[in-house]
Amino acid sequence: MNKCMIFYVSQHHHNTERLLKQAIDKESGVELVPLSHAACPVPDLSDTACSSLSRSAAFPTAPLLPSPASCPLIGLASGIYMGKPHTALLSFLEQHRKELAGRKVFLLLTSGSGMKKYAADFSSLTESYGCRVQGCFQCKGYDTYGPWKLIGGIAKGRPDASDISRARAFIQEQLRGLPSEGSQ
Repeated sequence: MNKCMIFYVSQHHHNTERLLKQAIDKESGVELVPLSHAACPVPDLSDTACSSLSRSAAFPTAPLLPSPASCPLIGLASGIYMGKPHTALLSFLEQHRKELAGRKVFLLLTSGSGMKKYAADFSSLTESYGCRVQGCFQCKGYDTYGPWKLIGGIAKGRPDASDISRARAFIQEQLRGLPSEGSQ
């Protein structure tokens, strides 16, 4: 059993995924679980031009997600999209609210602006689901959304080596005090 699972969404420039993969040591007992169509409600195709398509053709089967209940520590990570974490992560929170209630959770966010408000809002939302937020890491990530693409984007080169080092230290701090894999 893993010590920790980090459920994450990383699209557009894959800033969050790159940060996680570079910050987590392979021997740490942390499993990265990407959220995709598996965490999102599937749209009704019956009223569209695609109604002749089967659900499986329109949305290939996503792998089943491991249950967050099987792990002592949960991480939730996302880029910020229109001022909020990705809808797939928010759907995951809603779908697993009973399993996550009372659980230790930590948060990781990347965004073009790095506004502290994003972390505070996501922390409050996560706590409203009954989670015990242990900490939140946030850093900038390259962003070319909307008007930013006209100037070549913002936060170019981010997350950088310093961000990765800080994320590694943050994750290691979250893991401190958990039993090692062999001692369970």
